[in-house]
Amino acid sequence: MKTIWYLLKCPEDKEADCVEQCQGLTGQEGIEEVICFQYQRMLRYGGSWHLENRNVLPGYIFLSEAETACQDEWEGEKRSSLKGLIRSSMIPCNVSCLKELCSQGNLIGMSHGMIQDGIPVVTKGPLKGREHLIRRIDRHKRTAEIELWLAGQTERMVVGLEIYKKQR
Repeated sequence: MKTIWYLLKCPEDKEADCVEQCQGLTGQEGIEEVICFQYQRMLRYGGSWHLENRNVLPGYIFLSEAETACQDEWEGEKRSSLKGLIRSSMIPCNVSCLKELCSQGNLIGMSHGMIQDGIPVVTKGPLKGREHLIRRIDRHKRTAEIELWLAGQTERMVVGLEIYKKQR
């Protein structure tokens, strides 16, 4: 049975509440999984570096459901009012690229690398071997902006990347 993924828009900074609310629909409404993908990044405060988790796509969560359950629900008019409201703002998407980047559940870990002759080379972490996804690096914030194909278009998202060396 094939799983179909959807991108669901929700209020920014309320993603955890939306995940909790939608998890109440799992099983009975055909929804199998509700995820808010996060990434790790380094932040400096209090005189030391701290590893923090942030949302990959602020204002969005991901829902999955089995294809057969999805077709039955869409074709039949048996939608609950909450599910009908959710359905109206669900966008089909492909999360396989995001799942590949996740090393621990739904968390994209911190990557480490260097810049050789102006080209990023990732030596450790989920971006290793996927340098072609990187569009921009912010060495001060220790982040990289990557571009992935989601919901029928390319989406830019931020992930953690520490550049520890630059060679010319």
